[in-house]
Amino acid sequence: MQNYLTNIVVMMNDIVGLFVAVRFYNHIFTKKNMNEKIRMVGLGGILLLEIVLNVAIEISNVLLPISFGIFFIIAYIFYNGKTHIKMIMSIFIVIFSYLMELIAALVIIATFGNVLQDIRHNLMLLLLGSVISKILLILLVEIIIRFRKRDVSQVSLRSWLLILSIPIFSVVLSVTSVYEPILKNEFSVVSVLACVSIVYINIIVFYLFDCIVLQINENNQFRFREKQMLMQKNQYENVIYGYKHVKRVRHDMLNHLLALDGYLENQQCHEALEYIHKLNDELDFSRRGMVSSNVAIDALIGNVQLKAAEEGIEFEWEVRVPGKLKIDDMDICIVLGNILNNAIEACRRIDDEQVSKRITLKMHYKRECVFIEVENSYDLNTIKKKNGRFVSSKRYCEKDKIGIGVGNIERTVEEYGGVYQIDLQEEMFVVKIMIPDVNKR
Repeated sequence: MQNYLTNIVVMMNDIVGLFVAVRFYNHIFTKKNMNEKIRMVGLGGILLLEIVLNVAIEISNVLLPISFGIFFIIAYIFYNGKTHIKMIMSIFIVIFSYLMELIAALVIIATFGNVLQDIRHNLMLLLLGSVISKILLILLVEIIIRFRKRDVSQVSLRSWLLILSIPIFSVVLSVTSVYEPILKNEFSVVSVLACVSIVYINIIVFYLFDCIVLQINENNQFRFREKQMLMQKNQYENVIYGYKHVKRVRHDMLNHLLALDGYLENQQCHEALEYIHKLNDELDFSRRGMVSSNVAIDALIGNVQLKAAEEGIEFEWEVRVPGKLKIDDMDICIVLGNILNNAIEACRRIDDEQVSKRITLKMHYKRECVFIEVENSYDLNTIKKKNGRFVSSKRYCEKDKIGIGVGNIERTVEEYGGVYQIDLQEEMFVVKIMIPDVNKR
C-alpha cells in the first residue's frame, strides 16, 4: 500500500513538472504544425515513460539526466527551433527543478529537522517536498515568462505582491496541513487532498494571471489602434477636402488670372500681391494636415497640431520621410506620439507668461534610418531625475517611476536596435532618436 501511494505522489509530481515544462516552452519556442490530438497523445506517452522511469529508478544522479532527456524530447518533437537552443532550455528546466527541490529540502529541514533520509519512507514528507518544489517552480517560470515578455510593466507592484503572496502562503499551508501526519508518520487523506488542492489553486491562479495580463495588452492595443484609426480618419477627411479644394481653385483659376491681370494692368501691384497671398493660403496643404507622404505620421502630427493650437503652443515641424517604412506604423506612432504628447504636457506646465511655449519637430530619413528630434519649452521646477534618468512628474504615476510613455518609447526603440537620447538644455528639452528602418527584431 505504501509503495502504491508513493508511486501516485511521484506520478502527480511528474504531471505538474510536465505542465510547467510545456508552459515554459510555449513562451520560448513556436509550436510545430501538428494535429492537437496527436500532440496530446504524444505528451501523454512521454509522461507515461517518465513516470515509469521515476518509479523504477530511485538514484537521484540517474534521475537528473533522465529528466533532461524527457524535456529535450518534448522540445525536439513538438517545437520549432535550433537543436542547441532546445538543449539549453531543457538544461534550464532541469536546473530550475533541482534548485526548487533544494529550497523545498531546506524548508523541510528548517521545519522538521534533518529527516530527508526518510523521505521515501514517509509518504506525507514526500508529498510535502513535491508540493513545495512544484509551487516554487511554477512561480519561478511565471516570473521568467512575465519579464521575458516585458509584461511586468503592465502590472502594478501591489498586484505583483498579491500574486507572489499566494505561493508563499501556499507553502505555509502545505507545511501546516501535513505537519502532524509527518511527525506521526501516518497517512492522511485530508492532508493529501489539501496539498493537491493547493497546487491546483496555484496553477489556476497563475493561469488566470496570465489571461489578465494578456487581456490588458489586448485592450491597450485595441485602444491605441482605435485612436490611430480616428486620427487616420481625420487625416483622410483632410486629404479629401484638400483635393476638392484644389479642384475648385483649379476650376476658378481662369477667373483668378483675370483678376490678377486686371490689377497689374491698372498697376495695382499691392492689391495683386495681396490677392496672390490669399490664393497661396488657399493652397497651403500643411494647414490641412498634409505634412508628408506618410499617412500615419500625417494623421498623428495633424492631431498634435490641433492640441498645440488649443493650448496656445507654437508648433513647427519639418518632416521628410518616405510614404512607406519597414518600421511598423504603430511603432513609429508610439515613439513619435509619446514624444510629442510629453512635449505638450511640458509646455502646459509652464506658468511663467514670459516663457514662450514652443515645440519643434524635425524628422528626416537618411541611410535607411529615421531620425527624430523634438525640442520643447519646459519649466525646470517640473523636471525630476533619479539615478541620472528622467522620471514622470504626472500626479497619477508612482513616485520616482519612469513614465509609461517614456517606457514605451525606450522599449520600442530597443526592439529596432535604435538609439534614444535626452538632452536638457538651458531653454529647451531635447529628445533625439535614431531608428533603423528595418523589421522588428
